[in-house]
Amino acid sequence: MKVISVVGTKKTGKTTLVAALVASLARHGKVGTIKNMAGHPVDRGDTKRHFDAGADVVIGLGEARLKVTRDRGDLDSALSELKADGVDYAVVEGFKHSSLPKIVMADIEVTNAVRKVRLAEVDEALVEELAEMVMGMEDQRISSD
Repeated sequence: MKVISVVGTKKTGKTTLVAALVASLARHGKVGTIKNMAGHPVDRGDTKRHFDAGADVVIGLGEARLKVTRDRGDLDSALSELKADGVDYAVVEGFKHSSLPKIVMADIEVTNAVRKVRLAEVDEALVEELAEMVMGMEDQRISSD
């Protein structure tokens, strides 16, 4: 599975680029995403009430299926899940401290930066170029390999 992370500070266009990259890669295989949601608690509302009652897993059904577990997990376990689901390309939003190859959307220093991009530069041609870059990458070694 080929993996790329899109990192940057808030409001730098990470989600915009991730969505465009996913759309491009989806024409070439199965795509999964992982979003760093630190500070996005599931500690209120109905989900909290289900967990407080003793549920270990809550699955929400509607326009999509959302599975919430008590297990916080980590990036490697999430990547392993995507790989087990047969994903060809994983696009990760965030996790700037990971060892993953990264497209950087801000003026920050990170390890394994493969490209710096500004939101103003994002157009169809750049997205296709980035998708080609991802498709040409080595498969990421996942801890369960």
